Amino acid sequence: MRILQVTHYAPPHYGGIEAAVENLTRRLARSGHTIRWLTSRVGGELQEQHPGVEIVRVAAWNPLERYAIPYPLFSPRLIHEAARLVRWAEVVHGHGFLYQSTLITLALARRNNRPAVLTEHAGFVRYPREFWNHLQRVAIHTLGRLAVALADVIIVHGTRAQKLVRRLAGSSKPIHMISIGVDTEIFRPIPPEEKLALRRALGWDQRPRALFVGRLVPRKGIEILLRAVDPRYELVLCGRGDLALTDQNGLRIYRSPDDVTLRKIYQASDLFVLPSHSEGAFPLAAQQALACGLPVIAFYDPLYDPYVHPEVVRWVSPDPRELREAILETACELAQAGGEEKRRKAREWACARLSLDHYGQQHLKLYESLLIGG
Repeated sequence: MRILQVTHYAPPHYGGIEAAVENLTRRLARSGHTIRWLTSRVGGELQEQHPGVEIVRVAAWNPLERYAIPYPLFSPRLIHEAARLVRWAEVVHGHGFLYQSTLITLALARRNNRPAVLTEHAGFVRYPREFWNHLQRVAIHTLGRLAVALADVIIVHGTRAQKLVRRLAGSSKPIHMISIGVDTEIFRPIPPEEKLALRRALGWDQRPRALFVGRLVPRKGIEILLRAVDPRYELVLCGRGDLALTDQNGLRIYRSPDDVTLRKIYQASDLFVLPSHSEGAFPLAAQQALACGLPVIAFYDPLYDPYVHPEVVRWVSPDPRELREAILETACELAQAGGEEKRRKAREWACARLSLDHYGQQHLKLYESLLIGG
């Protein structure tokens, strides 16, 4: 099958959509399908390729990144490249209903009679400034509604996005809930002696490590994390963003680490913290942590319920003091006799319920049903 995936960004630009689509394309390619991935080229990003996946990048301007808004503005070349790739494809799959790349490609798929899939990953995302929230609402009810109308079927990863898309689509449009998958072959625990050696190589001391992976922007709860810093453990932040953060006692920053380094950081850490809000589903970074055997501490959100259970996630309120106490208590539990059992449960949960195999198979079934129906 010839499948076209379309996103606003692709790795090495880091984000939840980029990681989810990278995992999907790799799994589809491994199953023997031919994948082309249309995305932006911003700054000096690498032109890396993956086996069985051709990444086609179009120059784009990124002026809104300074406001922590992931919205590249593509050059007019996007229309030409999208038209060429749509004619090649048997199935067209756009990600994010507000992005230029998605809207143009879905419109061209409709014109060329190609089956079109739309995945809306997050739905409405709340920003600190009300101006951006108002602008987003207008965009959702215009551009988002158009993207939904152009798609033959829609995929969502969480109930929040599902409710929003249903309001835009009406009752007749098919909407499928598919959980984001994590690659449990790449993200896995390592033996204690390897973990100790890895921590030494990273220059870490014996203190517990609480890890956060994501964009270093306010809506990810960074301010609460910073207020929870404590010299008794080290908070490790991995991601990109313009927040003026520097290493200090109890805080270590890794800005945009490469894939190999990021995996090592997961494997060397003790637990994962998830303080963000306005997520479309239980974030991929937290799923990767579970796959590496890391218990998760998170601010409760009802949309996480289909994905995880208090057995592997400890819910806390968005309070720095409570978060600090939860980190210290969890680190203490992990250091005791039952710590290995907590790590094992986290790993088993990820393998049984958040597998990338299941994620890829559900997409393939949907693509095949569209081709048969067409």
